[in-house]
Amino acid sequence: MDDRPDAAASSMPPSTIAAVEIDGRVLRYGEAIRAENADAGVLRRLGACDFDFSVTEAVFGDAAPADFDTVVQAFAEIFSGSNPSQLRVAVHPPSLTGFYTPLPEGMAAAGRHEQLRQEAALLADVSAAQPVRIRAVPIRTEKFAIEEKTEPHRWHHVLHVPEPVHARLTLMARSLDVGTYDLLDSTRTAANVVTALDGMAPIQPTAAHPHAPYTLILGVYGEHVELSVVYDGAWFHGHHGPVGAPDDAAYFAAALLDRIGLGTADVGRFLIYGERAVPADFVLLADLLNQKPTLIDPLALFGSAPVGAHPNLLASYVPCVGALLP
Repeated sequence: MDDRPDAAASSMPPSTIAAVEIDGRVLRYGEAIRAENADAGVLRRLGACDFDFSVTEAVFGDAAPADFDTVVQAFAEIFSGSNPSQLRVAVHPPSLTGFYTPLPEGMAAAGRHEQLRQEAALLADVSAAQPVRIRAVPIRTEKFAIEEKTEPHRWHHVLHVPEPVHARLTLMARSLDVGTYDLLDSTRTAANVVTALDGMAPIQPTAAHPHAPYTLILGVYGEHVELSVVYDGAWFHGHHGPVGAPDDAAYFAAALLDRIGLGTADVGRFLIYGERAVPADFVLLADLLNQKPTLIDPLALFGSAPVGAHPNLLASYVPCVGALLP
């Protein structure tokens, strides 16, 4: 993994990509073959493996080494006979320390990287004597009023990657004969899917807010919800929180919109994905936004879905499919 803030933007897309999403006891996987300058490419494989232990803990936590060995063995078997040139890992926000932060647009790359590393060390409670590995990506530019001047700042999303986690992900990459890996926040990969779908045939805003420019995307999982905002064809911001009941999602959505200075009338679309993406469960959030959620079908990017595939099942693959996209 290259932990430079702008490394992803400068690399050329590989011809074949393997992607995994780690979600509790489930490991979802996919592989796509993409010609240069193609959008989604050809989906070669997509599926899931269930384990009798937490894969999240085995890779990102402190589970027994034997559990991780089992994951690596299964991982190698899944991609047996494949020859990917890159591994991308979609990680859900609770798994690693992550944050959003703005830095001056004109800040030198070295200084920007060091600043982000220091902020990550502080938030992850890492000693200054220990190495601090991060994955930082630029998102958008915003102008701030500073000392009677308006200066552009670039927002970054930063993931702190502890050394044991980096070592495990590197071993997974090497089991595929891939030299390294790329780590992507799942709210980002969900936004990737939505923007790619918009490039094919835009998901229409609801009648309640026909001209509202923002899209709110909700990911639903057993112990957390995650939210992403898309604006002008790009990932804009994200948020997540623990969930005990579906109504908790409305609280976190309201907090996200308030944080970025938006109101519910600014949201023209309400989309949903995830392991437990059942639109009927989110009545309170639907009322808050004055619109019902729409399940995301990520396989529409590759043509028609398999015959008989349930929409809720398709929606569970959004983060994994999003990791396969440019």
